[in-house]
Amino acid sequence: MKFTPSFLSIGLLALLGSSATATEDACSSCRHDVTTNSYHQHILNNYLAVWDGDLSLLKSTFHPDVVLYSDRFPSSTGNGSDATVITNREEFAAFVERARNGWDSYTFNPITWVGGGHSVVVRWKMEGVLGSNFTLFETPLSAGSNVTYNGTDFLVLDECTGLIKTDYIAQDLITYFHAMGLDYISV
Repeated sequence: MKFTPSFLSIGLLALLGSSATATEDACSSCRHDVTTNSYHQHILNNYLAVWDGDLSLLKSTFHPDVVLYSDRFPSSTGNGSDATVITNREEFAAFVERARNGWDSYTFNPITWVGGGHSVVVRWKMEGVLGSNFTLFETPLSAGSNVTYNGTDFLVLDECTGLIKTDYIAQDLITYFHAMGLDYISV
């Protein structure tokens, strides 16, 4: 069979037409506001509320297969450090619960944030009051001590659902450890 320009043109148009229809069908069930400022504000508010302890927002905030990338943290045994491995919403919930454990108060306030496309970046300030049952790592601080530190989280949204698909957490850990009364950390 000889390919003539007209045959090739008709074939390409048919291929492009079917591809566009398939893409339109796949996207018809997607959110269309994911890249808007109001949606970015909404997902950020949910994200911070989860960190503030409202785990009822997990399903409306995080993709089922959310992945978290974070700094290593001192081991609760005092020897070395632990890697944070989060690859789904349930593991993320457990991570939040573990981080919140032992605090009488544990809140995150945005210092500034920006959203663009399918990403939201927030610079935050954690303000906490240490409880009597803090066990994440050893600290010389007593219950009732105020602790404050900052961090920056880079959130990547799923293009269709708008749920957080990837979370890159960059905490100011040296500031945090100083605030926790530590002057030496074994890694």
